[in-house]
Amino acid sequence: MNAYQRAVKEITDERRADLDAGLAVWREALHTNKELREAYKIYQDEAVKKAQKQQNSIEIARKNLKNAVFAAKLDRNVIEPPCRCKLCNDTGIINGKYCKCVIKRVINSESENLVLPQTDFTEAQKTAPKAISKVYGAARKYIDEYQSGAKPFFIIAGSSGTGKTVLASAIATEFMKNGASAVTVSAFDFVKRAKDYHTQFAIDNYNDLFTPMLDCDVLVIDDLGTETMLKNITREYLYTVINERWLRKKHTVVTTNLKPEALIDRYGEAIFSRLCDKSVANSFMVIAQNARIK
Repeated sequence: MNAYQRAVKEITDERRADLDAGLAVWREALHTNKELREAYKIYQDEAVKKAQKQQNSIEIARKNLKNAVFAAKLDRNVIEPPCRCKLCNDTGIINGKYCKCVIKRVINSESENLVLPQTDFTEAQKTAPKAISKVYGAARKYIDEYQSGAKPFFIIAGSSGTGKTVLASAIATEFMKNGASAVTVSAFDFVKRAKDYHTQFAIDNYNDLFTPMLDCDVLVIDDLGTETMLKNITREYLYTVINERWLRKKHTVVTTNLKPEALIDRYGEAIFSRLCDKSVANSFMVIAQNARIK
């Protein structure tokens, strides 16, 4: 059973527990409240008549039962608990695919999915180096337009020490505050995940940290260009992730110290053309002194 299957089981088990708890409250109320018990019995009798297509007073019985529930001060949400996820009704599956609630649960269950520290956007903006301060305005618009189908890629290139990582972390944190699932990785960590997936995915109890990078609502890859170039892994798996998210128009934030020509030389035109596709990408170049050294 993989992490996604476990998450589905947890969600369905929780739904069953919610219903059992509601049923226990209902049975206790019927046992202790004579008026409620009588109203419920009448409603059941009328429901049977209706099912048998006999003359019945089901509507009157339903109204009387509703009044009896109200008089007993029973919370409808307790005896008939609503589903926690309105998309899949707590089944974990929609049209044969894992629901967002499953994906989010898997991602949030692994602390390794947040390599970058969570950063308050407003506070980060206050202390941001001057060279990148204007990019915060674009980032705020990028966050606010999350559900509107705006450009899903946000690429920040430029010098070291200009605040790119802090901004990327703040963007991810803000998305998470709004309920989105996020994965943040360094370029080094990305390659490690790709290597593990490439060599260990068939091992029992293997903890797959690669797939969440495809499934999450928001992915941050920090310091692209600093990772080791492993044959048949780095470029190939980076293309897999970038292309999949490009096709599905999923929000992806990338920071890099590389200039455009260096990106093409290192990763090839296929990756570069997707990262910098004007129809899907917000691209920024930040050139300034290293604030950490300064």
